[in-house]
This record gives sequence, C-alpha cells and structure tokens, in this order.
Amino acid sequence: MIYNKRLFFLFTLIFCLHFGTEGQVIENYESKLKTVDQVDGFQLSEMIQVNLDVKNFPLSVFKISIPATSTVFLDQKLWFYAVRDTAFRVPSSFLRENFKMANAGNLELTVFKKEIVKEEVSVIKGYFGVETSETEVRLVDNLPQKRAKTEFYDFYFLALIIVLFLVAIYKMIYPLVLASIITPVSVFSAEDFSESNSIQKFFSVDVIFYILIVNMLLTLLVMAVIQGSGISKWYTFVDGDLNQLFLNWLLVTLILFGVTILKFLFLRFLAFIFDLGKFEFSHFFYLLRIISILVFLMVVVIALFALNNPVKIPFAIKYGLTSFFWVYVFGIFMLFIIMMKRVSFKKYHLFAYICTAELVPFLIIAKLILGLY
Repeated sequence: MIYNKRLFFLFTLIFCLHFGTEGQVIENYESKLKTVDQVDGFQLSEMIQVNLDVKNFPLSVFKISIPATSTVFLDQKLWFYAVRDTAFRVPSSFLRENFKMANAGNLELTVFKKEIVKEEVSVIKGYFGVETSETEVRLVDNLPQKRAKTEFYDFYFLALIIVLFLVAIYKMIYPLVLASIITPVSVFSAEDFSESNSIQKFFSVDVIFYILIVNMLLTLLVMAVIQGSGISKWYTFVDGDLNQLFLNWLLVTLILFGVTILKFLFLRFLAFIFDLGKFEFSHFFYLLRIISILVFLMVVVIALFALNNPVKIPFAIKYGLTSFFWVYVFGIFMLFIIMMKRVSFKKYHLFAYICTAELVPFLIIAKLILGLY
C-alpha cells in the first residue's frame, strides 16, 4: 500500500515537472499549413500559409519555427526576414495590438522561400513555460517588431522619373552627344582621345548638364544603398518625409557636382605635372561614361527589385557594388592601354599617373564604403 502511494506520488511529480517545462498545447497548426505556388519573375516560388486564431485564449502564446532565408509576412505585410533558422515565441496580445485582425480574429501568416516544404515550418499555440532551448529567440529581447512605414521608395520612383525627364530634355537638345555617351562599345575604343571627338570642352553647357544628371543618379543610388543595406551610421539621411528626402537628394547632388569639378581640376593639374598635354578631358570623360552607364543600370535594377521583390534588394546591392568595382577597375586598365597607344610617354610614368589619378583614390573610397557595413 505504501509502495503504491510512493509510486503514485512519483508519477504525479514527473507529470507536474513535465507540464511546467513543456507547457500546455492548445492547438497545433501542422495540419492547417498549406502550400501556395506563386510566380516570382521567371521562376516558381512556394509559400506556406496558415490562419492564426489570435482572438480565443487571449493569454496564449504562439511558438513559431521557420527555416533560414525565409521571408515572413503577417496579414499580407512584410514582418521580417530570417537569415538563419529561427524559432521564437510571440503572445497573442502582441499580434492583436500590432496587427489589424480580420475574419473573426484570424491573422494570415505567410512564410515565403524558394522550394520550401511544410515540414520546415512549425506553428503551435498554447501556454508554455519560461525556459527555452538554445536555438529559440527569447521574446522579450529579439521579437520582430512591426515595420514602420517608409516613404523612401515613393521618393525613389519620383526622383527616377525626374531624372528620366531631364534625360529626355537632354536628348532633344543634344541628341548626337547623348548617343555617343551611352554607347557601351565606346569603352573599348579610343574615340574620346581623338581630335574628331565632338566633346572637347569641360565648361560647356552640354557637359555641365550631363554631369548634373549623372550626379543626380549617383546620389539616388547612394541613398538606395543606404536604405537597402540598412547602414545605421547614415540611415537618418534616408529617413524622413518626401520633402526631407528631396532636400537631401538635391544637397548631396550639389556637393557631388562640386567634387566632380574638383576631380577634373585635379586631373588637369596632374596632366600638367606629368606633361601629358590636353588628355585630361579625354581621360575624365572616358571614365565618366563608364560610371554613368553603371550607375544607371544599378538604379534601374534596384527599381525592378523594389517593384517585384523588395526583400532581395540587399542582395542586389551587394552583387551590384561588387560588379561596379570590378568593371571600374577594368575601365582603368582599358584607360591605361589606350593612353599607352596615344601618349608618347614612358610606361612606368604613365602607370604612376593612372595610380595617382584613379586607382589609389578609387581604392580608398571602396575601403571607406566597405567600412560602413
């Protein structure tokens, strides 16, 4: 008899410890998870969707586990992006307070990832203990918050339309000049270094107008990189209403315009020191053509990602900047090859000129950009 009581007490104690540690499961959404196919660009991607009941059992908690590189939407709004496998707990009260409920207290949870399967997602509702496993994210510290609305991409597309409008005006006034500038084949030719080149004066209306447009595009690209990469040191520069964003855009454009003029004067000074003659403008405009083409392509690519898949903008920026770096280095190499054929100058002196004028400043700027991440 005493043995039976001890046995009963032991089982009761084990049950209580198990209940206190694991908690009580109210509902397991495993059977309610559904796979939805979606056409994303030119590929077929998958989503896992489920409706969460956040009205009943108001003190309950959701345990959610999602795989790495997944994008999580709640109520059709972007919630957060999971870089690695993530497990966390979120109270029903948090969801009710921060998201608008529909369909009798339900919220639609969507997990988006290429080739995702239902077995990778887990959603459980219940009352759980305080302890968590090492892989779980503690609610009080790391719970993803509701994303604040930003007007940046409204500004981005308006600014892009303004730039395209200015390009259209430029084409009407200087059609031949624009056609020669945006021809990628000219990167491999020595047209800029020939006397027949129609653009020979820096301080002329057509050149100044074109440089202004390029600087507007470059500033827009810099702002998109800061916004898309989330660089905290400069994020206030892209955080604000439309008026503030346009003001920042115009101010930085003027600053870059002044830097561009200083860069040309610096090249003229080096050309005088190295006794290169009148090649400073050809040098300047050759690399300006490369920069303008690359900047325009990156701005358009970011716009396409912003319209179709904003979550992948950081990846587009990363690979875009890498491509920009290597293409520009290739442009400097081509400049060296062309000038060897056009300038009667010793190669090591010409190499010293190229390094001083372009390569060293470019590498310093690249190092500063990498330091922002």
